[in-house]
Amino acid sequence: MSTHAAGTITMKSWEETTWEGKAHQEVSGAKRTTGTMVGEYHGELEGTGETRFVMTYISDTDCYSVGYEVVSGVLGGKSGTFVLQHVGRFRDGTVSGGFTVVPESGTEGLVGLSGSGGIVWAEGEAGKYTLDYVISE
Repeated sequence: MSTHAAGTITMKSWEETTWEGKAHQEVSGAKRTTGTMVGEYHGELEGTGETRFVMTYISDTDCYSVGYEVVSGVLGGKSGTFVLQHVGRFRDGTVSGGFTVVPESGTEGLVGLSGSGGIVWAEGEAGKYTLDYVISE
């Protein structure tokens, strides 16, 4: 039986450049970029995550992204790290997407962690996440 976790995430830093090395704001319209984000989780998950993204912009306000995030913190009272694989979209000022826990990525008290969830994040606000997970012994 899985446990349902929910909470918020706030952005601590964001860096994004085009594949050619320009600041992403310098290039309008369709483009390919890479980015790094550091976020802080609050709620059932308390910790920090560092994500590396690859994004394809269709326009300045619409893009698709994939990424991997290393999360370090406490989930369900157990400490450790784990990796999330993200697939998402930014459209009309809101990020929405899903993620899965990378199999066998949990460490310390989070060894055996599996699960999936989602995130919705409107520009200028804290993001909201959900995670349904199991920690197998």
